[in-house]
Amino acid sequence: MNSISLGQRLAITPCQPLAESTRKLRRSIHCARHGWMFGLMLGLVWSAGMAAQPAQPKTAADIERALSVPASPQPGLQLRGAPGPAGRLRGPAGIVDDPAPAASALTRPASIPATQLVETLDYPTLIRDRPQVAALIRFDLNSAHIRSDTYPLLDEYVSALQSPALANAVLLIAGHTDAAGSDQHNLLLSDQRARAVRDYLIKHGIAPGRLIAKGYGKAHPVASNTTEAGRELNRRSEFIRLDKPATGNP
Repeated sequence: MNSISLGQRLAITPCQPLAESTRKLRRSIHCARHGWMFGLMLGLVWSAGMAAQPAQPKTAADIERALSVPASPQPGLQLRGAPGPAGRLRGPAGIVDDPAPAASALTRPASIPATQLVETLDYPTLIRDRPQVAALIRFDLNSAHIRSDTYPLLDEYVSALQSPALANAVLLIAGHTDAAGSDQHNLLLSDQRARAVRDYLIKHGIAPGRLIAKGYGKAHPVASNTTEAGRELNRRSEFIRLDKPATGNP
């Protein structure tokens, strides 16, 4: 008959709680590791769905600087006698030669009208590589009525758009909301608010043909809608310059 002595039992019994504790510890570490990885992946997926947060200048000078397009670089001079575009020598010996003539207007692709850009391109494609700024313009609750404490900021935009650098700029005023309410409600509200901003600028001297207004609802947040601070950032009006082509865009 097989039996375990009392001494053997005493030797084995203390090890059992230790082994069980070790298994629980390993299980906890395993769950914590996988939980951390899941949280990281969830955060990456959530952040990937957010738009990049543009600058929020508050003075005419800063607005002008943010919306200005850098001047195109001048074509470089070419050494006379160096191979030209077709691989042949250009001109007799000398120091420098004039830059190659720019393509005529007839050979350049026709620019797409700003209104067509707004209607045909999705928002992320439309704003890519274009000068843009955001303004936290405040409205009455569930209304397109602009609050009077926002007038000074809008007046700075008027001054910036009347500056020489932006005198001919064509801008999209894009309205955005937070996630409170239905998609349809937010889309309509954001469109009404964008038009209200456009009307204010026109009333203060900006030509109507330079401004396009469109609402995008809650589809493109720049911050989390789970906090009031994030929701306030998402309730924004963006100004995107359309009169200059963007890299990679039509």
